[in-house]
Amino acid sequence: MKQYRLADTSKAKVDASTYIEDVLFVDGNDNPVNVTGGSTSTPYVLPAAAENALGGVKLANVTISGTANASVAAAASTTPTKAEYDALVAAYDDLAQRVNALVAGLVAAGVVKTS
Repeated sequence: MKQYRLADTSKAKVDASTYIEDVLFVDGNDNPVNVTGGSTSTPYVLPAAAENALGGVKLANVTISGTANASVAAAASTTPTKAEYDALVAAYDDLAQRVNALVAGLVAAGVVKTS
């Protein structure tokens, strides 16, 4: 397991004898960027992700409790009963709501976009 720590660009070094390595951040032009703070450095701002550009995204806050029903029984015969059919419809509706909430959360977080 590796541990990483932020280091000032003037002090970044790799010590192969330890499991701790300094990380050097660079901007889009591969110029070193200080992210450790201080009066002379400008904090790094992670750019937003775009369809054709890497960047940061927000955490999607999707409220879905429990788990989807994964135990709908197979029909006892070739003709399902109303109860068997209703159980399948309920499981499908639950799954559809969960998928819609997940997609909405991903869109709100900027992870995906809809056309």
